[in-house]
Amino acid sequence: MNYDIFDEQYYLSQYPWLKPAIDAGIIKSGREHFEKFGQAAGLTKISRYFDEETYLEGNPELKPFVRTPNNPNAPFATGLDHFIQYGYEEGRTRVSPEYDEAFYVANNQQLQPFIQNGTFKNGYQHFIQFGLKEGEFGTSFLETRYLESNPDVRRVVESGALKTGREHYFNFGKNEPNRSATFVGTSGNDILTGVGVGNTELIGVELSDVTRINGVPFPRRYYGSDGSNEFDTLTGGSGRDTFELRSISVGIGSGRQMISFDQFYIGPGFATIRNFTQGQDIIELAISSDRLLVFPINNNRDLAIQQKGLLVVNNGVTETTPSDTIAVIEGGGNLTYNQLITRI
Repeated sequence: MNYDIFDEQYYLSQYPWLKPAIDAGIIKSGREHFEKFGQAAGLTKISRYFDEETYLEGNPELKPFVRTPNNPNAPFATGLDHFIQYGYEEGRTRVSPEYDEAFYVANNQQLQPFIQNGTFKNGYQHFIQFGLKEGEFGTSFLETRYLESNPDVRRVVESGALKTGREHYFNFGKNEPNRSATFVGTSGNDILTGVGVGNTELIGVELSDVTRINGVPFPRRYYGSDGSNEFDTLTGGSGRDTFELRSISVGIGSGRQMISFDQFYIGPGFATIRNFTQGQDIIELAISSDRLLVFPINNNRDLAIQQKGLLVVNNGVTETTPSDTIAVIEGGGNLTYNQLITRI
């Protein structure tokens, strides 16, 4: 049996009646209780990243083997019981709405060799053993940033009343105008959709987020890709959306903080922007307006944003390189540059 996913703090927060027994020395820990009694008794709340219903819905062939009032002699007390005995080592990853295997592996491509050589059966095993401690996130929702920006939510999550910041956002935060959320992609082709009535940031490239170093707030992002060879689709929601088409780097120079910007989607690849609302949404670029071309395409239905070609000298001949498409705004054919509310 494998108990890697067991989270002592979370288990005790879900079954607080165990604490007096631990304090009295009747049992040593929540882990001991679960192994000796809880697993067989059908307790399933042992991890923020395992959900009984999701596991059984994702693995429907297991349902006849899980005990119910009508099937009391089935071999497994719960889906979790099966997962601990077999599913984890079998590499099953449809375990929780808070974890997306395809996203996690694509957003952590350094794991590929270790999955191929069998060090990890899948990305989920790495996430449980190491990723959580390193501040990684299991879905396109930027969990670390949401909790850092919403300390009230962090307290609720730490208490165990909610599993994650993502769970809070999709159940409550998306309906609160003062809440903001960030959704990120991978180094491949991604489809991201803004959700919520507040501010939503959409970043189609691979991103790691560092919010604290040694407990000190440190707002820095590490971009694992730059949009080259990516064809991402970014769809705005009902609130104010920021379509982030540039990276932001923070450094120290001449004794002061320096901020620099680099443009995404240079070269092959571009972002398709959908549901852009004029006067509300924002497109962030790193290229000044004098280096941009903005013009309608597709029978004036859509709007293209391109970087102008550069003058180069090739064997003594001055040439202009082709323009490079950065983004296409679907349904934006009647917009002008100024109407995009584009910030440089």
